[in-house]
Amino acid sequence: GFYLCLSPGAETDYDADFVYDYYTLRVGGLAFAGVIVFLSIILLAANIHCGSPLPE
Repeated sequence: GFYLCLSPGAETDYDADFVYDYYTLRVGGLAFAGVIVFLSIILLAANIHCGSPLPE
């Protein structure tokens, strides 16, 4: 990592790697957010179903 930064000409590779990491981070973040939303909806639905007694 540090050797690549010190060597001239590796700046392009570092930039490309940074863009790839940013893309992976974005996709991972969206997937993580989707899972969190999905689990939160399931938990809310389970709490509403189990917490509220039936009126009948």
